[in-house]
Amino acid sequence: MYSKEALSDIFQRILQFEEEAKGLYDDCIKKLDDKNTINILQSVSNEEKGHIELARKLVELIKE
Repeated sequence: MYSKEALSDIFQRILQFEEEAKGLYDDCIKKLDDKNTINILQSVSNEEKGHIELARKLVELIKE
């Protein structure tokens, strides 16, 4: 079983990973001209927003 500290560290790393992934998708979108590719990457970026929110909720739950 994980301690609160270990879980907090894991979820913080997950949050950081999700934020970095979203940033990468957003950076790619800015550099592209192909609308189809942009739409696909925008969809993935939007999914990352949901992942970020879930990771933030997990971090907050561990702090309680």
